[in-house]
Amino acid sequence: MKTKIVNYIIGLIFLIYYCICIYNSYLQLVFHKNGWYLGEWLINYQDGGFKRRGLFGSLFIFLNELTHIKLEFIVFAFVVIVYAVFFTLLIQLFMQKKNTLLTVSILLLPAGMGMVLKDPTIIAKKEILIFLLYLFYFLRLESQKAVKDIVVTFFIIIAILNHEAAFFYIPFVSFTYFLKNNTSSFTKIKKIIFYHLAPATIVMLLLYQFGYSISTSNSIQFLQEHGLTLVLKGIYGYDPNYNVLNFYKAHAYGYLTYFISLFLASVTFYIYCRSNKICISKKFLAVQVIFLIPLFYIAYDWGRWINIFFTLLTIFIAGEQQLTTTLKKDSTAAILIAFNSLWKMLLFTAGFLTFPAIDSIIKKLYYFIYFKLF
Repeated sequence: MKTKIVNYIIGLIFLIYYCICIYNSYLQLVFHKNGWYLGEWLINYQDGGFKRRGLFGSLFIFLNELTHIKLEFIVFAFVVIVYAVFFTLLIQLFMQKKNTLLTVSILLLPAGMGMVLKDPTIIAKKEILIFLLYLFYFLRLESQKAVKDIVVTFFIIIAILNHEAAFFYIPFVSFTYFLKNNTSSFTKIKKIIFYHLAPATIVMLLLYQFGYSISTSNSIQFLQEHGLTLVLKGIYGYDPNYNVLNFYKAHAYGYLTYFISLFLASVTFYIYCRSNKICISKKFLAVQVIFLIPLFYIAYDWGRWINIFFTLLTIFIAGEQQLTTTLKKDSTAAILIAFNSLWKMLLFTAGFLTFPAIDSIIKKLYYFIYFKLF
């Protein structure tokens, strides 16, 4: 298929994604006032001191006190702007490339950017800021413009203070820098340690050693005093001592099926990279997986963490040169798009869902193996 037509399709996909993101953000932040979404954005330092994820909430509280605009509208306006900038930059990035239908197959992947079509509850989460900051950095390096190391450090700290999950995706930032910078390997490794890993680790230690609990005794009351009553407490009702392992045991089947989604997503990326002769460092992938292991242990939003990984990977490979399309490649892409349209991955507990009949077979096979082995 001609590049121009494919680019129009990609532009349309991003436009649809943007509309879905704004619609769902409005539902969760303004209409439902959902504590798992709006509440997370409003974690702040004013109601209980220095704590995880409190940076932007503190800014929103300040703006509310200054302007008396309702908190939900302040957060919604911020999210709308972030999504608008993110998708605008994505369109600019992809429109510069000679895309093929294989690119479309990556963008529609249910475990990556395509998750917004299959499970819109992934939208309006704080990782959109992680995506935007990484995209900014990637575009600067892609255009061979200088980025001061201290600026990178600053935005890494901002990302972690927004959501500590950003720490576990630091290898993406470091690997991108390692590939796009022309200095010696020793110099790059040294800068990665001093400007990426060291400050990120220090911030994480400060958050977990000296930071206060996300939800303090007066958090709900504090928001009410600022004109907001959450319909669902969400994160403010979460027990920090919750036994995650017991939760995993109770939903063992659902969490094991995430490996199916991981496999299918990996196969899609493998076909894309092999067809375009793109080589992603196995060392990088190994390091990134090692970084992610603690996150998957302590937080049960597995679909969320997988989605962040494949979304960042999508941005990363967008900078790689694609080979000229062929009928074989277009046919392969069409098969991938059709196949990946048949399944989805949810935010948590349901790692892989497809037609009920196939789901039933997979479940029976799982329990057959489980009882035979255990």
